[in-house]
Amino acid sequence: RADVFLKDLKQAETDNNLPQLNVMTLPTDHTAGTDPSQPTPSAMVADNDLAVGRIIDGISHSKYGKDSAVFVMEDDSQGGVDHVDGHRQPALVWSPFAKKGAVVNTYYTQLNIVRTIEQILALPPMTQMDLAAQPMFDAFTDKADTTPYTAQPNQIPLDTLNGSPAAAAPAAAQPAAQAWADWSKKQDWKGPDRANPA
Repeated sequence: RADVFLKDLKQAETDNNLPQLNVMTLPTDHTAGTDPSQPTPSAMVADNDLAVGRIIDGISHSKYGKDSAVFVMEDDSQGGVDHVDGHRQPALVWSPFAKKGAVVNTYYTQLNIVRTIEQILALPPMTQMDLAAQPMFDAFTDKADTTPYTAQPNQIPLDTLNGSPAAAAPAAAQPAAQAWADWSKKQDWKGPDRANPA
């Protein structure tokens, strides 16, 4: 997907027609569990991170970089419960107007991200919920830093397959590893997690 986006970005520079809003899903951070035929979760997350870096590198080095903003968030936050709340998740922002290296601790939700995008694009709110949401003022500054971002190469091999988890585990852990492998085979890894609406 990063390759396709970067190709389209180059064409948009030539044609001078980059859409005002682009939404993309990079799915490998979701992983494929312990499926023996798939890359390890570490390899898949590294692949996803590499794609994010390459996309921001491409935008920041393009003629659109001076007035672009990229918002990155997870599709399901419960994968890494921290010491405060399982609903917390990192949101990353890149822009010449984003505060570089800042950690913003203001409580923001997906609605705040939507509201911020609406403000940047001068769009009216879609619902009462984003109307009431405050833009992410704490994440931005009014002084642009147009230094382009250069993507870093991956530090983890992207092609390492899971193989047999039970065989790789120490003898005492093999039953547990096999149980998790069996559970993993029953999961639907084709897209974001789906909550049962009932």
